[in-house]
Amino acid sequence: MYINICIFEDDHYKHLYPLTYFRPIYDCLCGCSKVLVKTFLELQDVNVSLHMRDALKPLFQKEVPLLPINQVNTGAPCLFINGRVICSDTLLAIFSECDPKKNYLFTQNGDIVAIGAAGKNLSYMQTALADTPNNHQLIRDLRESSITRELSDVPIISNSWDLLMQNESTLITECNRYKKQGIIKAQVRPFVSLYNESNIYIGEHSTIEDFVVIDATKGPVYIESNVTIQAHTRLEGPLFIGHNSQILGGKIKQSSIGAYCKVGGEVSHSVFMPYSNKAHYGYVGHSYIGSWVNLGAGTTTSNLKSNYSEVRLQHDAETIDTGQQFLGSLIGDYVKTGIGTLLNTGTVLGPGSTLFGRDIHDKWVPAFSWGSATQYEAVDVAKFIETTRIVMKRRELPLTKTVEESLVRLISESNTP
Repeated sequence: MYINICIFEDDHYKHLYPLTYFRPIYDCLCGCSKVLVKTFLELQDVNVSLHMRDALKPLFQKEVPLLPINQVNTGAPCLFINGRVICSDTLLAIFSECDPKKNYLFTQNGDIVAIGAAGKNLSYMQTALADTPNNHQLIRDLRESSITRELSDVPIISNSWDLLMQNESTLITECNRYKKQGIIKAQVRPFVSLYNESNIYIGEHSTIEDFVVIDATKGPVYIESNVTIQAHTRLEGPLFIGHNSQILGGKIKQSSIGAYCKVGGEVSHSVFMPYSNKAHYGYVGHSYIGSWVNLGAGTTTSNLKSNYSEVRLQHDAETIDTGQQFLGSLIGDYVKTGIGTLLNTGTVLGPGSTLFGRDIHDKWVPAFSWGSATQYEAVDVAKFIETTRIVMKRRELPLTKTVEESLVRLISESNTP
């Protein structure tokens, strides 16, 4: 096995908007953990480094202060794993069979899965990662000098909705790997109903109030530590709830709720990144919600067209066929919606946007837009930063000068990544 591993970001991030505006795709939640964590937890006794756009480094360094970012170790052969790949035991077993002294190229349907580089190929990768590498260019340049293997059945994130499509199966796989089902460490009140308790895990210092139903008959329910589930909540698996989150009543099913979230109402087949709120009534289905999002009371997503046809997304001026019958909204980081906000099937909300009004909003709302469905304006950068500072302070987190400068730079560069 390689002693040096680098998780890298390729140019395909542009197609994963709005999820990748403020983060590499491997920092996104899928199942019970972020994509990077799945890879990192499987690797032992190796040196792991990360590659991403330079503009993201100040935002991400605080998340992984001990990992080198954009520094390729050329002292020994290195395995470069595409950050869009959701790693598994099977895939890492394939990598472990490689001879680090040889060069390898692992592909799947025109996408790079991983590159095992030594000698000249290692020098090439060091140069290529000075910027954001082009996936197809890497294949063209390295194919002849590498042992090339075409793989199959490797989960690769190619579209912004792929994380939703992979979420339930990934959640089940992770729960099976953890082997904690049937362990209840929480304070469970007397009038709580647990269906298929052997498929439920609840971490320590969590509180499950009376008149809560946890149904794990259709899949595991995994609740981390310091979680509060308020009375009159129904939870249905497969379901993950991250540490320090609060479920404030309602029905939550087949979803992943990240850490430090506050969620109520009805949520189905969706993912909430950490530090986001949907504290009131309203329906969110087949939707991906970024971090630091606040959905006002009554915010509701449509996830199925009235004629049951496949959903189309709009990316700026481009219309994209998703091939999905069910798809709600893709909501970027720092988005805020007012009370009664209505979102159409296949809506994309750019990061930093603020929406209000009871009319159905456009299916494409550019980053850092502010307004009703009839008119959008550019947000005031200073006001956006001040609001972000207030929101983070409410969670006892500071908005550091480094992060503030990075946010301002990203806002000023473009409305799209």
